[in-house]
Amino acid sequence: MVDPRIGRFAGPIAAFAGMVAVVMGTAAVLFARKIGFDPGHIQAFYLGSEGTFAPPRSLAGLLEVAVPHLLAIPMLLFVTLHLVAFVGGARRRPFAVAAGITFACAAVVIAAGFAIRFAWPGLAPIKIVSFLGLEGAMLVWLGLLVAAITGSEGAPPRAAR
Repeated sequence: MVDPRIGRFAGPIAAFAGMVAVVMGTAAVLFARKIGFDPGHIQAFYLGSEGTFAPPRSLAGLLEVAVPHLLAIPMLLFVTLHLVAFVGGARRRPFAVAAGITFACAAVVIAAGFAIRFAWPGLAPIKIVSFLGLEGAMLVWLGLLVAAITGSEGAPPRAAR
């Protein structure tokens, strides 16, 4: 059963979850098409490739991508996690651990391009793992959010405990 205090916000929360799902899907498609899920392709993307006449990514080019993501991704996570906490009545420690893992994946996704380009190209698999971790974690958070507003979660709402 849906908490009656949450019921009136089910529409906007569902719209938010839907829009985030579309953004996540778009991010996955762009990542797969532009960079790829092969460490060699990721290295070539950041370091350049003589075979395809692609120059290495410049610091300015990396910053043009990273700076907007440094605002957008944490804000998206902040809003999503707060909605899940408010509507789902999450337990403190598991919620904090899962939130920390999600934020860590986001930070690594953003920083990995710099690390691959300027530190060590062998970090390319970390970019893949952190991207998949972030996408997977966001799917779980959105699933918890939808479960909370549809009343299909296993635990009773916080007020009923």
